[in-house]
Amino acid sequence: MAALRPFRRGIPLSLVIVRYFAYVIVAVGIVWVLSFLALSAAMNAGAVYPASYGAGHVDEMVEALRSERDFDPESIPTAYRYVRLGDAGAVLESDLPADELESALDVARSSLEGDRGEIERGSAAVIGQNGVTYTVFELSDSTVCLLASEFMPQFVSRTFRDTLPNPQNLMLVAACAGSIASVLLISHRASRTIARKMAPLTDAADRIAQEDLAFTVGSSNVRQINDVLEAMERMRSSLEESLEAHWRAEQAQRNQVAALAHDLKTPLTVVRANADYVAEEIEGMSALKRASDAGGSEDISAAARDAAAAAKRLDDYVRLLIEASHGEAAIRACAFVRLDEFAGELEREVRALARAAGVALEVDRGSSLAGMRLQADRDALGRAVANVVANAVDHARGRIGLVFGYDAEGGFFTVRVDDDGPGFSPDALEHGCERFFCGDSSRTGALMGEHYGIGLSAASDAVIAHGGMIELSNRVEEPGRILGARVILRIPTFGDQASLRR
Repeated sequence: MAALRPFRRGIPLSLVIVRYFAYVIVAVGIVWVLSFLALSAAMNAGAVYPASYGAGHVDEMVEALRSERDFDPESIPTAYRYVRLGDAGAVLESDLPADELESALDVARSSLEGDRGEIERGSAAVIGQNGVTYTVFELSDSTVCLLASEFMPQFVSRTFRDTLPNPQNLMLVAACAGSIASVLLISHRASRTIARKMAPLTDAADRIAQEDLAFTVGSSNVRQINDVLEAMERMRSSLEESLEAHWRAEQAQRNQVAALAHDLKTPLTVVRANADYVAEEIEGMSALKRASDAGGSEDISAAARDAAAAAKRLDDYVRLLIEASHGEAAIRACAFVRLDEFAGELEREVRALARAAGVALEVDRGSSLAGMRLQADRDALGRAVANVVANAVDHARGRIGLVFGYDAEGGFFTVRVDDDGPGFSPDALEHGCERFFCGDSSRTGALMGEHYGIGLSAASDAVIAHGGMIELSNRVEEPGRILGARVILRIPTFGDQASLRR
């Protein structure tokens, strides 16, 4: 697994939360201070009476009302509510709300019953009840007046007093509304900040859901989020490696199936060519004449044997195709192979192909293979050699060569295939073993049909899977004229010559 980049630790999430709690506390405090300052400013500007105005100026108010010849309600400040009573306690006029008037009348009537003499002699009765101070006194016209005041600020304007809530209540409402607004704004800011810090996590989750794993997970400055991002990066890396391994396995399976399907062309060519030959011979011969023609019988017998061998190989290839479709490995279990026997098998298969194609074949097995053996997948290497020979047959003008050998210095089993065709182009020398390379227009043939750029690639894959290599070159005369193409397969024997002999 590739090394994962380190994530910086960042600040704790608790510190982020505490920071926004502090913002809320500060913002609420500022709202309440501003609300109180606004009320104080209204008092200083004379728009609102202080809460103590009623109790502090009641004596002055009583004297002012007693000194008036006629009772004038407009002269009473808005810090007071009043009731004017006539004989027998009848209400002459009042600005008290209906729900407060009854309580005020009870206070006034009880005062008149208990302290009537004192009130008539010019004294004022002061009574406190339910947070309201009531002052009862007699006016110059012998009527009784009751002033009610609360220890609360009040608007100087009578219109504001009668239509708006008390200034203190307004301040409380404004402060509460401002506090709620502050909490909402800071919460919105906190959510946006946290969402921004978690954006790398959201982005990583979205891209992983879309199976787009070719990216690097971002980071945040919050420790807990970085821990999650680090886990997400590990998951992304693991998924990427898993998907790549799965893709490589599927690609290898597809390549194997394609290579095996391509390999079917070689035995099919042998079967088709020999079947055509047998059919033509049978159709053209008379029973008696052909019965006495021993040479013709031998040719037909050889063609039939080649067709049977090719059909058997077709059966093997179909079996391998079935295995490949189940996802089994391209290189099966390796076993020890005697090189001289293996070379003989390959020679027989190649001769059948050359005979079917009408191409002359020269084979050199040499003596260096005697007693040597190789641990390999016999079928895979056999298909690799068959692919190279089929390619040479398809491009040869009339002759191919097959040379088996053992390179004692490098410890390689070598198979060399030559043809007398036009040779490889420069592009083919560089890319000829790449899958689906078909850019070599100089090498075309008719026997094997259209080329798909699979034969040499499949051969190269099989040789490389055995730890070997494949070499492409041209055979050139001294003046530089190309005599044909040459392909050499080198498969390591993994041991010195003595240890490989039986």
